[in-house]
Amino acid sequence: MADDNQQMISSVPAHYNVALHINPRFDRGIALFSKPDRDIVINSLINNVWGAEQRNSNSLLLEKPFSIRILMLRDYFKISVNGKHLNDFVHRVPLESIKCIFICGCVSIDVIEYQGTKPGSITSCSSEDNSDNICTDETGPIEILKPEIPFIFKLIGGFLPQKEIFLILTPLLNPISFAINLECSDDEYLFHMRIDFPPQNNSSGDRGSVVRNNTAHGGLWQKEERQMGRFPFSPGITADLRIIACLESLKVLIDGCHFCEFYYRSPGPVPTQVNRISVVGDVTIQKFTLKKREG
Repeated sequence: MADDNQQMISSVPAHYNVALHINPRFDRGIALFSKPDRDIVINSLINNVWGAEQRNSNSLLLEKPFSIRILMLRDYFKISVNGKHLNDFVHRVPLESIKCIFICGCVSIDVIEYQGTKPGSITSCSSEDNSDNICTDETGPIEILKPEIPFIFKLIGGFLPQKEIFLILTPLLNPISFAINLECSDDEYLFHMRIDFPPQNNSSGDRGSVVRNNTAHGGLWQKEERQMGRFPFSPGITADLRIIACLESLKVLIDGCHFCEFYYRSPGPVPTQVNRISVVGDVTIQKFTLKKREG
């Protein structure tokens, strides 16, 4: 919770280099000749020299709770604030040199959650052979890190209300399309979501599409749903995607924001028949999680 001019979050490697420095500022510019500074500044400190700042609009409010998530990828940190993407900060020091996280300033901390090679109570299923992933979430959340594409997860017990799929995924740099499926057999789908990217040399103004559909019994595709606000994906930019099972529909959230709701259709498969989750196409998965929502 922010309550004054600024707060700082830094990852501090050996020799006091700072691999990542996140500094939300709340300076209103009250002092004589001073200008307001309300950006979120991201930087690094190497050999006691600050690097080039990256400034981002500050959406945080004083005395209001917020969340910051830092996802460490191979080439950069992906930073999000309150579920929305803020910045991709390219690594400036070797990741293996990072030893601790340091937080200071006018802020109170409610919780710090760390997930990595030791994810605590999260159960990890081996992804060496995707076709052999057979798990339920009866004993707790299931997490699979960096599985290969195509990714196939065999599900026992269906995709029932209160279950949730959480994906952290990154489209390739020159993607054409990728798809996420809830399958009941080789040709029957409770839910199919295909992301079609606009062409690289987009002279036609095509903004891309997110197609949702299912099949009737026998594998006959039904009517597509394509309504959307803005196209939610960008090449090479990591995103969060959640699919939540409800009594009458599936809800899809992207980067913490509601994207669409897909109502179960008749005739067609029902949630109890879902036995496989698959992800195919021009995308990499940083993390797959299957869990049961509380409440």
